[in-house]
Amino acid sequence: MKQLSITSFYVGLLIASPTLFFCVHHVTGFASPFLVHQRSHQRHRNAFPCYGTVVAYTPSSTTPKSAASNALQTSSTASYLDSLSIASQSTAQIDENSHAAAAPPPPPVPMDTPARQSLPAHLTLHPFPNKGLGVITTIPISKGEFVGEYKGEIFTEQVKDRRYLSSQTKTVEDEEWIQSRIERGQSLTGCYVYGITIPPTKSNNFEQNQRIYVDAEDEYQSLWTRFLNHASPPNNNCNPKSVHESYNGEPRVWFVACRDIEVGEELCFDYGDDYWLEGDDVV
Repeated sequence: MKQLSITSFYVGLLIASPTLFFCVHHVTGFASPFLVHQRSHQRHRNAFPCYGTVVAYTPSSTTPKSAASNALQTSSTASYLDSLSIASQSTAQIDENSHAAAAPPPPPVPMDTPARQSLPAHLTLHPFPNKGLGVITTIPISKGEFVGEYKGEIFTEQVKDRRYLSSQTKTVEDEEWIQSRIERGQSLTGCYVYGITIPPTKSNNFEQNQRIYVDAEDEYQSLWTRFLNHASPPNNNCNPKSVHESYNGEPRVWFVACRDIEVGEELCFDYGDDYWLEGDDVV
């Protein structure tokens, strides 16, 4: 009866001073589910060690008991406040980094023309800096595999020059064609024209090679392949192929994979030397 049990002693300390109870826990190793939970939570957040300064505190033999208790409580309180400050700073830093990393997604590409709507399900249109829209594959494509048709309006060289060169005199039909492009919001750059050579044959009576052109600039007259961007070898992964007269009597242009193409790659082909003007930065 004269000697209190250890448990009763700790209970008395808890009633007298909760802060001192926290300190005794770390000095003696007395178990508490609340403190274990807090320690796990603090370690998870990696914010601070659990009351490390209290464990390191050792009162000297000359220090009065009341002074030692006050110093112990002050040390525990100061450490606790410091730990809260560190945790607050850590949380603010995490929130700031998370906010900075969460960049807004780009707006969806409008799929409001026949060319865009012709895009197969395994391909996506994606905006690229300094290039405009491009095409990305969501499935692997094997070397030699068919990629897509390149379709558009078919022009002779004379018609192509009249409609795209300001130095040429326009016919009434040319003017109506230009006005139609403008009214439908279609461009008039002449940068989507693919030329195909027609060799002399007995049937055409040509004395020399002629050229015929497939113009895919108008999104209401073309397919998704008009969005294929340029890449110089060896970065290109598609090659164009063409015949001046296909089964329907018209020229045909199509693309095949010139190497294995991985998921997430942009589909590109080499535009060729005739496309570029002097001073162009070709990549």
